Amino acid sequence: MTSLIRHLFRDKTVAAMLLISSFFIGLCALAPSFFVIIVLNKFLASGVTATLISLAFGAVLLLAFELAFRQNRSTMIQEFNQKVFDPFIKIVKDRLSLKQITGEQFKKVQQNANIIKATTSPGITSWVLDWPFVLMFAVILLLINWTAAFITAVFMLITLAVNFYQRNLNITQDSKANLEIFITGLLTITIISVGSLQVMAGNLDIGLLIGSNILAARAVQGTSKYAKGVDALKQREKAIREINEVIK
Repeated sequence: MTSLIRHLFRDKTVAAMLLISSFFIGLCALAPSFFVIIVLNKFLASGVTATLISLAFGAVLLLAFELAFRQNRSTMIQEFNQKVFDPFIKIVKDRLSLKQITGEQFKKVQQNANIIKATTSPGITSWVLDWPFVLMFAVILLLINWTAAFITAVFMLITLAVNFYQRNLNITQDSKANLEIFITGLLTITIISVGSLQVMAGNLDIGLLIGSNILAARAVQGTSKYAKGVDALKQREKAIREINEVIK
């Protein structure tokens, strides 16, 4: 994580552009949940078709902006990572050609180089950059439905724990993926069940309930991606350290 921040702020202009892009991606990502809330609470009450068309057009436009920002950010991250890590790999190759190492050491360097290459994909960096805006989803949930916010926070912590203790619990990647699907399903069931009781009591309306569920799912999915991204960055830092130990 610290290495990512250090690498990003080597070029402050790129860092600022990436953070601004992430901010607008986070804002645009709110479109589906707010669309649902407004349609169920306002349109169904008025029945004006023009209102629905306007809302749908606005929501689609925001989704298109989100897609464009994500594509642009991925391109920037890819170019930035190439600028940072391609020279490093070249230095490693040059030093290896001048240094006598064992076959086992060469194999280790090769494995670590593959780890570095795999963890420089735009997706991993994007997952970490999105994390502050995942937390923003939780804050917005707190403003519109505090019980859903509390439930979501619990499931976010569970998701982080599963990812953090994956190796200690001997959970395979397939099992973890299946467990994440289970957690997301359980989240939906819990929020809808508790929210339905609130709706019946007159403390919540259906629009807010369904919108909250969409936001909650995005928050938990974002938490899972963040945990995976941090884990990948830790592997990259370890790989860089081990390579430096061999070639220094």
